[in-house]
Amino acid sequence: MRIVTYNIHGWRTAENQPNLNGVINTLQQINADVIGLNEVYHPRVVAGSDKPALAALAALAERLGMHFVFGPCLRWPAQDDMPANAYGNALLSRWPILAGAVHHLTSKEEDPQRLLETKEQRGLLEGRILLPNGATFTVYSIHLDHTSEEARNIQLRVARTWLGRDRNRSHVVMGDFNAISLWDFADNQAGLDELSAHPKGRNLTNLPDGPKIIAQMEKAGYVDLHRQFNPPGERSYLGAQTPIRIDYIFASQPLAPQAIGCGIELEADEVSDHRPVWADFA
Repeated sequence: MRIVTYNIHGWRTAENQPNLNGVINTLQQINADVIGLNEVYHPRVVAGSDKPALAALAALAERLGMHFVFGPCLRWPAQDDMPANAYGNALLSRWPILAGAVHHLTSKEEDPQRLLETKEQRGLLEGRILLPNGATFTVYSIHLDHTSEEARNIQLRVARTWLGRDRNRSHVVMGDFNAISLWDFADNQAGLDELSAHPKGRNLTNLPDGPKIIAQMEKAGYVDLHRQFNPPGERSYLGAQTPIRIDYIFASQPLAPQAIGCGIELEADEVSDHRPVWADFA
């Protein structure tokens, strides 16, 4: 089984050109069985579809021969009532998706600074997939705040209230965490200092004790599959001068022993401002 996570930049390239065909071609080449997408507009229609009236996400699923579910980050009365600019995460699967659930990453606690009220709403999309052997498999696609480690901490705390239900089962949590792993900078203090000094990079390192999001995932028992199979210092986000990896596939403890490979796709740099990350399981 191959799983991939990909931030598709709202159906636009970094140069603000339509990228539906690029996304389709990239994902066809990767040939994944399960796909998580971030920064998805649905049911937006964009240039590049064989059927001009078909929403981009539906067109992508049709071309890949996959089922899909969309998780809007903002609440709407019903899926059919969503405007074309509804924004969120998506899951696609070669096999049937038995159920999907959208979890909004809004703190249920009273936040003294009311931090999240000034931030873009983010979400966790859960999908339960029926595998060919009749077993079910749960995947989560997540997208955390891009401006503040404090906001990400709140959002991850909320997400873990949902993830905890699958603690003892095989599952994957993947997506754009907008957070770095200090492991990637173990031998590159100069790169970390450069990132910390840059206006757009400070939010990745701006807590007094340093970045903690990825460490929290690992402390909770999740395995960073890229770290398991690759050297540090690789790049999944193209918009920073310092190579940074902010897109992850985490395997739960029961699933991690079945992982046999993980990598970052390097042949898609003209499609989005992120690169796809893939992982293979026996």
